[in-house]
Amino acid sequence: MRLTPPAYIDTPRAHDEGEKIPPVSTVALILLVAGVLTAAAGVALMVVGGRGGSGPAPAGPTDWAGTAPGRPTRPGLVVGALLATLGVVLAGTGTVGLVTQSGRQSEDVVAAGDRGDFPSDPGWSTAPSETSTATGEASDSRGDAGPGTNCGMVLPAHGGPAQLQVKSGYIDCAEAERVVQKYYDLPPDPHGGNTAPQEFEGWRCATATYGTASSRGYGTSCVRDDVELIVLNPETSRDGSDSPGSDVRGSGDLGLSTPITRPSCDGRGIVVLFSAVTPGAYESEVRTALAENPGSKYLRTDQSCPSLRPRDDNGNVIYAVYRESGYTRAQVCADVASAPDGAYGRWLDMTSDPSELVTC
Repeated sequence: MRLTPPAYIDTPRAHDEGEKIPPVSTVALILLVAGVLTAAAGVALMVVGGRGGSGPAPAGPTDWAGTAPGRPTRPGLVVGALLATLGVVLAGTGTVGLVTQSGRQSEDVVAAGDRGDFPSDPGWSTAPSETSTATGEASDSRGDAGPGTNCGMVLPAHGGPAQLQVKSGYIDCAEAERVVQKYYDLPPDPHGGNTAPQEFEGWRCATATYGTASSRGYGTSCVRDDVELIVLNPETSRDGSDSPGSDVRGSGDLGLSTPITRPSCDGRGIVVLFSAVTPGAYESEVRTALAENPGSKYLRTDQSCPSLRPRDDNGNVIYAVYRESGYTRAQVCADVASAPDGAYGRWLDMTSDPSELVTC
């Protein structure tokens, strides 16, 4: 009889690598084989011994061993029975040993699989697949977007679409866009101040004043735990540098002796003296308005605070010539009253409706 151990006990690969069957398996195999052979020998002796004393038994009472007086005892039968019994015991012991060792081997394989400690075989590998491709943007094991990832565009309450970016932490882009857009869609808090702060769903969002936003490259920021989302300034490119075509004075400057301004959106009032809305005539019109109003400045509304109309009804850019005023309605109204006809007041902040003037 040829006995073949399980494959995971002794495999061709194990022989090639100089591995051996564990000692317990070897002993169990020897016991099993010895038991089978011993049992076979015992059975053979029992058969031969039985045949040697097959004659008729003499009459008379039997003794305690079941043999009649004068009838010889059958030693072959007794020895055969003992050998057969011993063989069965040995074979059973060997079988139990093999079964026990097999169970341990199976448990070791399962445990190794759970730990990732598979045999060093070309067919096994716990390293990432070579077919994985880099995205160029940080992400975690769940696929969420990480620091520096541009998630998509959001629409602020005033102005055009703006780029949303993950500054820190990890978050799904769709969830990031939902959070920031919800912030923009919430009604402004009249007591929140000029940074329009809002708190919802554990998020704290605010929009910086123009000066701060210009210096750091983004205005709106939403923070929860270790995740921070930012909305890049319209003139800021993906890598955070100024857009091509901007000069040292900044984008939108008309090249006049008076440089373009970008006042802070800190709640100050201004008096608008003139608005240029004709493409091709911006430079000449603004130069004339500045000359007629000594001490005045100019700005481009779509690059300034969201409390100013970014474009006119025809979609043209607006250049406004203005004078700075105070932070109260009384101050603004007094400056409007002393200005030329047609002047009006505006607030420079993040919350005022751009379609409404300062009422005096």
